[in-house]
Amino acid sequence: MADQNLDFPGVPRRGHKSPGAGPVNADHDPAAPVAFRDLPSVRAMGTGRAAIIVGFDTEFTTTADGRVIASYQFATPDPVDPSAMVEVIILPLGKHRLSLHTALWEVVKAARLYQSPLVPDGVDDRGVTRRRVLDESRGAAKEAADAWAADPSDWQARADALAAWRVPVVLACHYGSADLTTYRTGYVTDHLVRLTSAAGGLVTLLPFRLQRGDGQGGELGWWQPLSVSVRDTMAQAPAGGKALRTLGENVGVPKIDVPAGWIEDMLGYRAARLEDFLEYGINDAVIVVEYLARLWGDGVLPPVTLSGGAASSLVSAGQDYFGVSSAKDFRLRFAGLVAEDGVGVVDDEDALSFYAKRERRPVDGPAEQLTAAFAKAYHGGLNACPAPGYWPGPTVDIDAQNAYPTAMADVEDIDWEAGAIADVVHEQYLSQDDVPEANTAFVGFVSFEFPHSVAFPCIPVLADGTLIYPRASEGIAGAWVCGPELWLALRLGARVFCEIGYRARMATCPDGGPSRVLRHGVKQLIDDRSVAKEVYGKSSLEETTLKTAVNSIYGKTAQDVAEQSAWNAYAQEMDAVGGSAISSPYHAATTTSIVRAQLLATMNEIADSGGHVYSVTTDGFITDWTAAQVEELDLYGIADRLHAAREALTGDPAIWEAKHHQDDLVNVTTRGNVSLSLDGVCAHNGIKRPAGIEEDSYEDRLHLLTLVVTRDGRVPNEYLRFPSFSELSRKEDRKEFLPSHVSAPRSMDFDLKRRPEMTSMRAARVPLPDGTCHEMATFTTLPWDTVEECLRARELGREIAKNGCLRTVDQWQAWHLKFAHGKGRRIVTPHRTLLMSIVIAHRQRVVTIPTLASADLTVAQKLDWLGQWGLGTVSAGDWKNARRPERASQALPLDALEPYLARMLAMPAGVAPGTADGVTGGAR
Repeated sequence: MADQNLDFPGVPRRGHKSPGAGPVNADHDPAAPVAFRDLPSVRAMGTGRAAIIVGFDTEFTTTADGRVIASYQFATPDPVDPSAMVEVIILPLGKHRLSLHTALWEVVKAARLYQSPLVPDGVDDRGVTRRRVLDESRGAAKEAADAWAADPSDWQARADALAAWRVPVVLACHYGSADLTTYRTGYVTDHLVRLTSAAGGLVTLLPFRLQRGDGQGGELGWWQPLSVSVRDTMAQAPAGGKALRTLGENVGVPKIDVPAGWIEDMLGYRAARLEDFLEYGINDAVIVVEYLARLWGDGVLPPVTLSGGAASSLVSAGQDYFGVSSAKDFRLRFAGLVAEDGVGVVDDEDALSFYAKRERRPVDGPAEQLTAAFAKAYHGGLNACPAPGYWPGPTVDIDAQNAYPTAMADVEDIDWEAGAIADVVHEQYLSQDDVPEANTAFVGFVSFEFPHSVAFPCIPVLADGTLIYPRASEGIAGAWVCGPELWLALRLGARVFCEIGYRARMATCPDGGPSRVLRHGVKQLIDDRSVAKEVYGKSSLEETTLKTAVNSIYGKTAQDVAEQSAWNAYAQEMDAVGGSAISSPYHAATTTSIVRAQLLATMNEIADSGGHVYSVTTDGFITDWTAAQVEELDLYGIADRLHAAREALTGDPAIWEAKHHQDDLVNVTTRGNVSLSLDGVCAHNGIKRPAGIEEDSYEDRLHLLTLVVTRDGRVPNEYLRFPSFSELSRKEDRKEFLPSHVSAPRSMDFDLKRRPEMTSMRAARVPLPDGTCHEMATFTTLPWDTVEECLRARELGREIAKNGCLRTVDQWQAWHLKFAHGKGRRIVTPHRTLLMSIVIAHRQRVVTIPTLASADLTVAQKLDWLGQWGLGTVSAGDWKNARRPERASQALPLDALEPYLARMLAMPAGVAPGTADGVTGGAR
């Protein structure tokens, strides 16, 4: 045999055991599945496809000239005897770097991967001959082989012909940004442009080819074709357990430590202690292989990411729930989407990227309208600081238990095929009959006014890059809002005027009850998590993996709903992220609206009962009430629904739990608070910890506390930053994976999303352990009356933060003086503002202007028509951006757009405006 001198026997696998070998708890029901990969949700999360897994790691030394590679190391199960691991370490000479193909083919030879059943017969350590490819290829590969035979210079035909003879490798690493950038790249063999950044790691969505010949040419020339997929354990590990050391502990392969002084000089370590160096180097590659085997099984292709696997699990459970046999049918029933087929349901300029990127479209016009409306009403979590300052009394950080899974369990499904819109509400005040339940599938563009007695208004307005909750919508056109928050607003006594709104037609189950596919899919994951917890133990890898999967579902329903861009390395440009297998604006927007409504209802009931809420962050809040007291609140009626949803998922109706307790709360701003108690809160608001300080330790807390209570301006914030994926993979001016020092001082001032109640302000003295005390203005807040007030206050705060800060009472008094006597909003170009408000109203689908809605006109023609009104001009960028959700808060109220809006609405498509329409012949 050609490889008889390449005898690299495998070594026994360290810590290896068959995944799910047996229960930890012998009393566990023997009828229940005990192998983790056999749990229904885990089986659906995985691919189940056989694969050749090659763990990979590198060691290097960073010098003034860049990185010098000390070793490339690989670990892969023996294809003949999987109980043995083949370990390969390549030591490059000098500053030499290998190509990815060269390194991997050495692994193919050393581990005899060509003996895998996944590799065609006829491939050996030398590869495959051209003659064999030409003679023995079949099907599409035969057509390519014939083309290659006819024209040996046809590189595409050659590549297609060789693809059938590839050795398929799954290259698995931990934090690929460090290791995948150590290879030499060329114009044709640039593997970095085939990668995608996902969940903290680098992965491939599809395999890519690496092919190399021996340069001999002719029919007997040898070719070495590879197919490479990339997986990164950063994207496979549960939240809070992504460190490689943690992964190793989970699979019985402890991470090896390097003696002090060597970690930054691996070349020196290699020279001085080679055997120790080799053992250290290969160990990390072994951890990666064993970790993936523990999760998904030996020799099984992992899902691209853990969250992507969770989405696949929901699709599988959803197919069972709906009684359909394909993912295509699931998408129709779940989100009203079908494959793009050229039917003009939606104009290209109005298509949402979450479905357009995946070559899908809404099933019909009503589905498109409803989907677009819910996408505009989608917002992230509620985050605010209602009471900045020093609060030395007992306070508790209370979380909504599994807030998002619980909310998802209360979302009912829409009947997309029967005409998704059941009712249209137009130009009327809403009543409780319009939104009868807290989970009503309703979405509308509304203006509103809350009573002054409401401590926490509940209709969000996206402005200045954040959610603001003003008392009234005065000064803006309005906001797109979902049913749960509208339901709560009406319960709080708000007057809500709906310009345009839609109530969805709901799907039912065969028994006539409401359809809730999210409840079904999430419950399957939670049930499997309970089994994993009993079989493998609390906080085991298996249990925490399923916990992360449960919490990932909401994020996957929301993927690219608020349109996002990411670096496309292959195209070398920013591109839409695209939706996931379960992206759904309706489900995502309603879920997060339920969670915000739960928190806002709680905050209002606590305030009405004389309690205090100091901070709120996504799914929890800090209060002076106990969790037991909060559990007793009825939340204006929503509590019963949440208790029922929680009980349906877990069997336990409790919806709140205490997470942190303290009696020394320093509440600085949104997502910024600290206690010196190790059981207390510690939220940094983006401030980085100094090197060597453990997160949430006493030292970490003291460092943060000292920074914020002694500050006279922005807080120092220094850290090391590694290049982004775009910087690492761009073809022009590509960066090496080297850290750079960043100094980004950060303002820790209260963010003014609510109005400081100046009459409540007092100068609290915050004690530090060194015996000093420092003043911190402490006060309660009220909602802003209008968005305009809030934006003006925030802008003034930013101006002050350029050279000072807002920490003491005197500093806040100076801010208040400027705010109270400053000028209001000044519209520099009033007609241009009016024109853009009209465009925003149309693009937000609050109104429909015939000419602007015409499919027979190009965007350029529509912009030219707008320019004829003498109000200014609109660019293509203005037109595109006018549909973004945050633009709604920048538009004037509709009644301020007259008489122009009424004339535009009445004018047939394509008719040019004249003098009677207010046109004077030129822009004003």
